[in-house]
Amino acid sequence: MVKEKEIPLKIEVFSNNEDSEFLIHSRKEVQNILQTILERGTRAALYYNEGNSFVLTMLLDAGEAGIWIDPPSNLLDNRNILNSNRIIFVSTHNQAKVQFVSDGAKQGIHDGRNAIFLSLPQKLLRLQRRDYYRLAAWPKNPLKCVIKPQPDKKHIKHEVTIMDISIGGIALVCQETALELIPGNTYPNCEIELPGIGILTATIQVKNTFEVTARTGEKIRRAGCVFVKPDGAATNLLQRYVAHMQRQEAAAIRTEK
Repeated sequence: MVKEKEIPLKIEVFSNNEDSEFLIHSRKEVQNILQTILERGTRAALYYNEGNSFVLTMLLDAGEAGIWIDPPSNLLDNRNILNSNRIIFVSTHNQAKVQFVSDGAKQGIHDGRNAIFLSLPQKLLRLQRRDYYRLAAWPKNPLKCVIKPQPDKKHIKHEVTIMDISIGGIALVCQETALELIPGNTYPNCEIELPGIGILTATIQVKNTFEVTARTGEKIRRAGCVFVKPDGAATNLLQRYVAHMQRQEAAAIRTEK
């Protein structure tokens, strides 16, 4: 039996209305997806604090009105979630990323125990890995993003390590540079050298920052960024690079066998 690859419960970020083709608006279909997540006991993540903090949880129930969620054991996390007016729910369904935004959570009692309630969303993002492939950068030779924060001072450059890259955006290591990556900031004319493919020039926008724990236990702060209106040449370079790396990954797996 082949073990399915676990999908990281990270927020997917898009530029403008780029996510529209992946959105599900049917109330019945949204309910069915959430019901399946419940029945399979699939993990979920609740992001709050502008996407900078999250907790892992499980669904307790799913119905026509919404979903009941197991609350975090940490009382501070629980309070912050209940006080948040923007919560992002992330989970998986049949090896596809599932994500929706809620404008608030409510505390309640479900089956005699404390629980968090989120109303059924009007739309839900369901993203197949093959639809929007996110490729982890190889740690032995990570990609670098050259950012020029001041257009009038092009000689000032910041080289930032890319943690992962997709056709839609990149995740950057925050603490490597004196440049503070703040959600909402936009940086034009960034350059990324894609080995064997070419140099990508694009505008990026920081959508969120979050902390991850490396295998060594080290805390690493990352910035999730999207490519803003990439032109045809940039999109072509990204598609070629992702395809190239996928072929190398597949070849490495075959060699191991």
